Amino acid sequence: MSWHAVDAVDDAVEATRRFLFPFSLVRWTKLAVLVLLMGGGVSANASFPVVPDADGTALEALTGVSNGPLDGFEAIDAELVAGLSEGGLFTAVVGAVLTVAVLSVVSLSLRLVFYDALHTNEIRLWRPFVSRLRQAIGLFAVSTVIWAAAATPVVLVVLVATASASPIGWAPLDTLFTALGTLSTGPSLAFGLVGAVFTLLGLLALRLTYEFIVPTMIVEDCGVIAAWKRAWAPLRGSLADVAVYLVVHFVIAVGLSILEGITAALVGGAVVVAAGVVLLIIAGALGGLGSLIGTTAGIASIALVGAVALLALLVLFSPVRVVTRSYLISYEVSTLGGIDPSLAMLDPDIDPSAATPHSTDS
Repeated sequence: MSWHAVDAVDDAVEATRRFLFPFSLVRWTKLAVLVLLMGGGVSANASFPVVPDADGTALEALTGVSNGPLDGFEAIDAELVAGLSEGGLFTAVVGAVLTVAVLSVVSLSLRLVFYDALHTNEIRLWRPFVSRLRQAIGLFAVSTVIWAAAATPVVLVVLVATASASPIGWAPLDTLFTALGTLSTGPSLAFGLVGAVFTLLGLLALRLTYEFIVPTMIVEDCGVIAAWKRAWAPLRGSLADVAVYLVVHFVIAVGLSILEGITAALVGGAVVVAAGVVLLIIAGALGGLGSLIGTTAGIASIALVGAVALLALLVLFSPVRVVTRSYLISYEVSTLGGIDPSLAMLDPDIDPSAATPHSTDS
């Protein structure tokens, strides 16, 4: 029996070669930008008082004099400042959440642009980015819901542990968490097992969404819900293939991570050595290491060399990321195309299994 997930390993190698070569500086630069911006996430958190030291305790400590006749206004001032502080904190939290949401949608839209490049064998940035924004918003919403569902058992365990030590203050929740916290070993293990399975299913749903449903969205030019409906039947009918895919994908991902780690260490070491040599030369010109650290010109030189080193590291490592990312995604979409040929996403010039490839201008 032939496994599509196994056959796709070699198909992805050929697809990656056709996608990336013959080498074009413009093409690789665009791909490097996509790879850099479409992955990862941003976390932001800010909490600071709007009016520092609002109650005047620091002023009293410095002067030895209390507010005296102004004491009557302390309650009003405290309430006003508390309101401002709460409002400022709320604004900061809302701003942070909106920032994360916007950056996530942008990242997902760029991810769709990368898939679009594999689908058309043309590397375009702005127009596909704008046209895929609506799909990216839907993908972000569905992913957030799945993440929240997958995290629910973990959050529940944390809340139960917290409430047992310090009640929340709302009687119904305190009663519920206390009851859950006092369960015997058998029911606790049963609930833990159910929660673990629920979390694993949520993580699996996320994996399938990003690795199989996103390509379906490109092929069918539809939203994430419609793509799930379209891909569900073939995936459900190929559960063994999906299981093999998860194992092979894990092995490939580990291998690529090791390759990237070794490359990053080698490139990073070379860049650090080069930066160190340059700083030593600058230190000699300024009169010694003390001048390098203790003068404005020395500190500016360190900052400049550091910025150039980071840029060099990014430029030198980007080609590796382009290759590994292209291969991994090519493997994912090749597996999906093997499970359901009507969902084959790769352009005929890239897809090794395409019957009649045609020439395109890349």
